[in-house]
Amino acid sequence: MVRLGIVGAGWWAQEVHAPAFQGAGARIQGVYAAGSPRAEALARAYGARAYKDYAALLEDVEAVAISTPDTAHVPLALEAVRRGRHVFLEKPVGVSLEEALALLQAVEEEGVVAMTALTARADWAAETALAHRERLGEVLVFRGAFLADYLADPLSPLPWRARVSGGGPAGVVGDLGPHLFDLAAWILGHPLEQVQARTAVLFPGRENPDWAGVLAKAGRAQGVLELSRVHPVRPQALFLELEGEKGALRVVPALAGRAEEAGLFFSERPGSWNPLPLDAGFLRGRDPREPWGLFHFRELAQRFLRAIQKGEPPTPSLREGVVAQAAIQAVLESAEEGREKEVTRV
Repeated sequence: MVRLGIVGAGWWAQEVHAPAFQGAGARIQGVYAAGSPRAEALARAYGARAYKDYAALLEDVEAVAISTPDTAHVPLALEAVRRGRHVFLEKPVGVSLEEALALLQAVEEEGVVAMTALTARADWAAETALAHRERLGEVLVFRGAFLADYLADPLSPLPWRARVSGGGPAGVVGDLGPHLFDLAAWILGHPLEQVQARTAVLFPGRENPDWAGVLAKAGRAQGVLELSRVHPVRPQALFLELEGEKGALRVVPALAGRAEEAGLFFSERPGSWNPLPLDAGFLRGRDPREPWGLFHFRELAQRFLRAIQKGEPPTPSLREGVVAQAAIQAVLESAEEGREKEVTRV
């Protein structure tokens, strides 16, 4: 049984990380959350210890699951990796490509398991989509969006995500971008290579972007992607469409509610959207009526533990998270410089 430390004690750690990893068979040894009064309660709920010293936690565990503000991701992960501990890391990997690459290098040098929490990789609609990808022929165009409402109220108190001290400079590009950029790269079978982007802080007082629009290129395919954390319509929506020579595919991962709300659609050229059945084999014993976060993390936690115990390749790997970080960096630089940017190849 893998002894695991939960790093962070916020809502996501309480409602998703801790129950998913316990359900997957890990022993939750302890909780570390600097300055948070919630660490004691979370530790007590799992018969674990609340640690006030991160180094002490690392002495007692084999792996950590990190769910903290983005600016703390890489410093905490680096310390764990340098002590030979395996790392499950929330997205984005970091607040810059430079620090994400430093973490990737450390992981490869130490030979530990490292995964990034790119939840679409555990979505049964997205996994089913891969089986239909060849029906499209060569992909010509792609479009997608991740539209959320969590900061849609201009008067809402600012969470850490809207502050540079917590969310870094990326804002919505770092929060929602990894999901959309990784989903596109995964289903296309090709990472984003070039971007032309605009970002905007739509409401006063916020320190990083609320919205981003991106023209992108991946191989021979051209695309347009949109990110928003101020979309006033609920529920939030994540989708990706691929138009090919022979037809089109629309993927709607279950990132807006319960997993059973996921969808996959195909269209002939020309035609209309027709629903495709989702492969129940990709449920892997999970209940599709569970909330989307817990549904996806039950599978991700299983993969992480198998990678540690059996040497299976972790997926989504840290490298795939760093590929998404390279796209984040290129989008921010393109918006700042007002020109097309190449995405660094990882």
